[in-house]
Amino acid sequence: MSIAPRGRGSAAPSATPAGTVVPLEDEVSPSLVDFVVDAIVDGVMSGRYAQGQRLIAADLASEYNVSRAPVREALHMLAGEGVVELLANRGARIRRLSAQERIDFLEFTEAICVLGVRLATSRMSDPACRERIVRAFEPIEDAAARRHDRDFVDALYRYHIELNTLSGNQFLEFFYRRPHMRFYTTLLSDMAPGGHWDQYLLNYRLIHDMITSGDAHSAVITFTSHIRWVLRNMRLASAAAAA
Repeated sequence: MSIAPRGRGSAAPSATPAGTVVPLEDEVSPSLVDFVVDAIVDGVMSGRYAQGQRLIAADLASEYNVSRAPVREALHMLAGEGVVELLANRGARIRRLSAQERIDFLEFTEAICVLGVRLATSRMSDPACRERIVRAFEPIEDAAARRHDRDFVDALYRYHIELNTLSGNQFLEFFYRRPHMRFYTTLLSDMAPGGHWDQYLLNYRLIHDMITSGDAHSAVITFTSHIRWVLRNMRLASAAAAA
């Protein structure tokens, strides 16, 4: 059985030199709806859309040069993914996540990422696989050097996409690419790395070293210890903010 990630392998709208999006297919095609879904989630990841921000179907249709039909369907899909909340007669808005919800999400993500770390590490004897992971780590170093939390979290997310792709587990890769995973991961940047940039980067360098060494057992232990450390920091920060 083959599972293709949503929106992958289907035709997507193209952009003119001026940046205007031009649909390649009819306005209710699944690929066009996928395009709008991706564009909205990418907007959250880039900071163009903020938590709690209203999304007006007519404005989105104009921005992406489509009719309202695929926009409405995209918003309903995103509501099902927990990315937006539909408002009666008022469009939709980007969902807000509480500190506890972000902590819960990171706990859940740990279980998924551990599998990717373990399976991908076992393939590091292949020079091509190892090189892919080495390249995937470079944006993490770059974002950390710039102290850009959103780019840093995005680079970590894409690093794990590469691990999951190499894992050979089609369900792992498919679910980690879902819109809600990208959305929730981006919102972690409000709490992590926080004021722990140096230690966070050192931890991930160690994780990366364990992965590229091919030592799956040590890679899993190191990664799990890091996530527990991050969760502890997030809980402390949340308690301090509530005090």
